[in-house]
Amino acid sequence: MRKRIVVVLICTLLLPAAGRSQAFVKSANGDFEWRLIGRILMDAGFFRSDSTKLGNGVVLGDVRLGTTLRFLQHWTGKIEAGYAYDKLALKDTYIAYKQGNHTLKAGYYFEPFGTELQVSTAAYRLMNMATTSTVLGDGRKLGFTYQYTREKLVVVGGFFGNTSLENSKEGDAGYTLTAQVIGRPVYEEEKVVHIGLSAHFSDPDKETKDKLVYKGGAPSYVFNKEKNRFLQAEVTRVINEWRTGADVIVLYKRFYFQSECLVNHVNRYDGRNYTAKGVYTQIGCLFGGDNQYRYDRANSWVDNPNPKNIEVLFRYNLTDLDDGKAGIYGGRAQDITFGANYFFNDYVAAKLNYTSVFTNKHALNGKENVSFIQARVQLRF
Repeated sequence: MRKRIVVVLICTLLLPAAGRSQAFVKSANGDFEWRLIGRILMDAGFFRSDSTKLGNGVVLGDVRLGTTLRFLQHWTGKIEAGYAYDKLALKDTYIAYKQGNHTLKAGYYFEPFGTELQVSTAAYRLMNMATTSTVLGDGRKLGFTYQYTREKLVVVGGFFGNTSLENSKEGDAGYTLTAQVIGRPVYEEEKVVHIGLSAHFSDPDKETKDKLVYKGGAPSYVFNKEKNRFLQAEVTRVINEWRTGADVIVLYKRFYFQSECLVNHVNRYDGRNYTAKGVYTQIGCLFGGDNQYRYDRANSWVDNPNPKNIEVLFRYNLTDLDDGKAGIYGGRAQDITFGANYFFNDYVAAKLNYTSVFTNKHALNGKENVSFIQARVQLRF
């Protein structure tokens, strides 16, 4: 509780500076610039369920404070800390060197795989990323990447370690190789077509080879993290892991479409290899403002609409951790989400989501249906 109070006080003190933080603060000779960045997500959730006791509540879903840097013409950097689930933790921390179309980046951040994990939580179209992304994606790691960028093409490759920042695990740490290609065959002011392909190979650390766990629950920050778990698959005797992903984003004036498919394949010493998979599709439409979606080229994502826009959204998500050939049944969950967003200005937005989750008999709580409503007020600067 005291941690929450401290975070709220810090954010309150920094709010007056939020508007000024949009401009870079420059050194006297102009070779160094910095800018304060941050966001606050204040969520409330109310649910009904057959058996799961998730608990209603009001939480600070995600709080971030940090800074971005520019120095010596070609260099940039970022340092960011975050608060969520009653924990303070280091978030994106890296330096990057850019020369023309080429960028080298090193530090602690998400690997270039998939779409949702690589963007700000305040820029999600719905309040939370799809369950498929949560379960089959990965966390931040220490590593480096090379990126080649053109208007209609992005190619990224990277190498990452598989340990935490402290590297407290014993034995071989393991490594990850990852690559992503994004094509934009249509890239115009009122219409964009984005097609992405991702690949990931991981030689896990010793602890993960003994037991690799996929797990996840409902798309929400509100509910208790430990109890919010419907799916869980435990894979033992792991040799290595392969992940593949494909995504499509289409923008046309006021209309938005996005779909992504992820497949994780685990090779095992006993030959009973395991495959988990998931897919989601979401659509959106704008009303009341300038009725124009915009593409964030730097992050290969859909930017938040301009002020006074009302955004209406729908998402269907399927996550399947059952694999009969491997003899592993982690459960299968489908969920549908309806959402509405209103953007007061460049900094403040309000969001409302209704979600219904359906699980099969292999889920942790068996076959059930959980429905809940969530609301959010968010500040981004």
